Order: sequence, then C-alpha cells, then structure tokens
Amino acid sequence: MAVLCHRCGREYDITLFGFGRSVECDCGAIVTPGADGIWENIRKILAEAEQEQLDLLRREVDRVCSLIVTGRSPRVDVEIEIEKVRRLCRELFPRKEGLFDLIYMSRFQRLWKQFRGPENPPE
Repeated sequence: MAVLCHRCGREYDITLFGFGRSVECDCGAIVTPGADGIWENIRKILAEAEQEQLDLLRREVDRVCSLIVTGRSPRVDVEIEIEKVRRLCRELFPRKEGLFDLIYMSRFQRLWKQFRGPENPPE
C-alpha cells in the first residue's frame, strides 16, 4: 500500500513508516501515514477503477460506431450491440444510466444518418 504526499501526490511505500514515523517528501512536505493518507489512497483507487470502467465503455462505444460507419452489419445487429453497450453502461454506472441516451444514442443516430441514410436510425 502507498501513502501519498498531500502536497505533490508522490507515493511512498507504507513499509517506510515505522510506528509514528514520518518521511520528508522531496517537495518538502512531511508525510505521515494517517487517516488522511488512507482516505486519499481510497479516493485514488476508486478514481482509477472508474477510469478503467470509462475506458471499457469507450472501447465498446467505439466498436458500435465502427459497425455503423462501415455499413457491413445489418440494422438489427447494430441495435443488438447498442443494447449490449446500454446494459454495460447500466452495470458500470448504475446511477448515471440516463446519460447513455443523451450522449451515446445521439452519436449513434447521427452516425447512422450520416453513413446509412436518414431513414430508420437506431432507437
């Protein structure tokens, strides 16, 4: 586990700290393992996990966009893939599922109209 410097964010291995011991960071701040450092580490871990989830969702959205743009997949297959991405979004971000339609469906529909014609964009 790492302890973060509150000033510059540099990480220090927890094993450097003996009971009640502090370390002086290169930036000059005194780093001590305590509740603040633990909560900062938890925040960092959660942020990294959310970024990984966003990257996964982004890759899946890009894949569906590619299916639309290339024109090789029939409409029904594209709609099935869109529904899979919608479910993934719901699983990864349960309290933000309404944003899927605002952000991604409008993109899918715009691409469909641009590359496949104005009639019958996915819904």
